[in-house]
Amino acid sequence: MEVKGKTIKELVKNLVFEMNKMVKSEGSFEKFETKFEVKGKDMKEAIENFAEKIVGYFEKKKAIFEDLEIEIIPSKKWVLKCSLSGKISEKFEKNFKEVKISELEENLNGWKLVFSVN
Repeated sequence: MEVKGKTIKELVKNLVFEMNKMVKSEGSFEKFETKFEVKGKDMKEAIENFAEKIVGYFEKKKAIFEDLEIEIIPSKKWVLKCSLSGKISEKFEKNFKEVKISELEENLNGWKLVFSVN
């Protein structure tokens, strides 16, 4: 699977959108908000750690994310500061445990991320 974005922020939002499409939720909903930070030695690792965190919220909270604010801090390690909101559903189903990123590439049109789910 692949997602594209003109910026890293747009790319990450598109990744969350694709991950949301792979889960089924129904029943009553309650609002959910969270903030967290992930790090990586490079942007690919930081995004992979971000995806791992999202999968954790799917599993533990049964949350679907609707809005994402992200701040990117380049330093010795790349840092993604994230603020997410969405909803927790009564019934929730997903058929994957992890997201693996195989390629992160920048070109003239923006960014491309190739990933798979297991």
